[in-house]
Amino acid sequence: MMTWMNLPEEYRTDTSKYVIIPIAYEKNLTFGKGTSKGPGAIINASKHLEYYDDQFDCEPFEKGIKVQPQLNLNDSTPEEMVETISLSIPNKFILAIGGDHATTIGTVKGLEKYHEEFSVIQFDAHADFRDSWNNSSLNHACVAKQVSKKHSLLQIGIRSMDIDEKNQLDQTEHVHTIKAYDFSLESIKSILPKLHHKVFITIDVDAFDPSVIRNTGTPEPGGLMWNQIIVSLELIFKHKQVIGADITEFSPNQNYEAEAYTLAKLTYKIMALDSSSTE
Repeated sequence: MMTWMNLPEEYRTDTSKYVIIPIAYEKNLTFGKGTSKGPGAIINASKHLEYYDDQFDCEPFEKGIKVQPQLNLNDSTPEEMVETISLSIPNKFILAIGGDHATTIGTVKGLEKYHEEFSVIQFDAHADFRDSWNNSSLNHACVAKQVSKKHSLLQIGIRSMDIDEKNQLDQTEHVHTIKAYDFSLESIKSILPKLHHKVFITIDVDAFDPSVIRNTGTPEPGGLMWNQIIVSLELIFKHKQVIGADITEFSPNQNYEAEAYTLAKLTYKIMALDSSSTE
């Protein structure tokens, strides 16, 4: 059984505020492989984290962090994957750890059981706005398009798309895109009022520059740095009610220990932001 930070049992009970959902799934990937090993690597690295977050002056573990049993879905069809994940989402502050980005479709569907209206904020290198990829609309390249059917969307860090995606995005008023090379907190702040008060945050780790995270399926140059993502998250938590997050597309293949630790810290930073904003 996986535990977050090797916490004592009293901090990982069913009453825990934070629930981590490890999702081992990869299907028809575009380039690099190995995302189904991401959850285990990140959770294993979490045992080296400090309990105290000095940046946000809190100890999120005190509110409880429970890790659900890992969903092993590599043998599932995309449709089965979405359904299994959606049924596994509890009415808690969830942190899903993938797995390829297609898992977000299932996570968002699961959250719809508890939240009538919410927007999605996507940190990503790629627009993911294709109608279909490899004969499936439930592919990682279609995540934003699928999510946007029911939810307004803010994309941050985008720096790769095809012309069809660009044309569709230009014609879709409820999807807002901030390119990596146009990144600014002012841009994010100007779009946040156009989103619902409740938001779900999905982070494809290729949003980071490859100098930060290179163990991912398609590492795109010119990405966001650690502090850019943290201050963006801080701004979002300040203005919105965050109902959960996911971290996807980590492929632990070569010399990945530092990156697994980085993503474990990112996961805990999200809990720290929630913990400090709700106290």
